[in-house]
Amino acid sequence: MGCTSGSLPTRSRLLRWGMNISSSCYLCGTGEEDRDHLFLKCEISEALWSLALQRLGYSFRAFHTWTSFADWTATRDSVTSRTLKRMVAQATTYNIWIERNTRLHAQEFRTPAVLFKIIDRSIKDAILGRRKLKKFQLLMQLWIRYE
Repeated sequence: MGCTSGSLPTRSRLLRWGMNISSSCYLCGTGEEDRDHLFLKCEISEALWSLALQRLGYSFRAFHTWTSFADWTATRDSVTSRTLKRMVAQATTYNIWIERNTRLHAQEFRTPAVLFKIIDRSIKDAILGRRKLKKFQLLMQLWIRYE
């Protein structure tokens, strides 16, 4: 996956390739658009992670760098299921990238609240589609318990 290997064509990466573009984040307009900023530090991303982590039952932000984010997705803890954490991580990073590209190519802008509704629906759909598998049977309860 390009996100984990750092190969996504973020603006900072495109600049290194010699393209004549601004390096500012397309989501928030501040900060250099690199992987850590786009997915973790941008105000849009931070708002989405805040909503997602609250829904999972976390009272704090467990990560601020890509390394700590990867560690968070891999670690078991007493707050929620590792499978659910990974689903949330995938849905959130995917939707951040889609929103960035939608803003760039279609000039359509959605709020973090609207984006989180999309993330919420995709997680619910993924759980419902796998509800007969043992490790997915309790995930819906975990996902909606702090709704």
